[in-house]
Amino acid sequence: MSVTIRLPAPLRSTVGGKTTVPIDATDLRSLPDAIARQYPDLASRILSGGTFGKFVTVFVDGEDARFLSPETSLAAARTIEVLPAVSGG
Repeated sequence: MSVTIRLPAPLRSTVGGKTTVPIDATDLRSLPDAIARQYPDLASRILSGGTFGKFVTVFVDGEDARFLSPETSLAAARTIEVLPAVSGG
């Protein structure tokens, strides 16, 4: 099953400059493994120890994945957004 991941500008270079990429994942639990398998450069920037890094927020159709069950199905999901923390001043 393919879902679309939307990426912000700082992560696009890891997928050839694309703003969105397809990912084959069935639920939230399988999403990090699918990213690591399909997009290793992206995985190196957002995953830590097989899970999303401390400063990475994932949204599934606008809902913060931290408040969803790992078993949440991605079958009906339209878009997954992966947002790394940004700092500066």
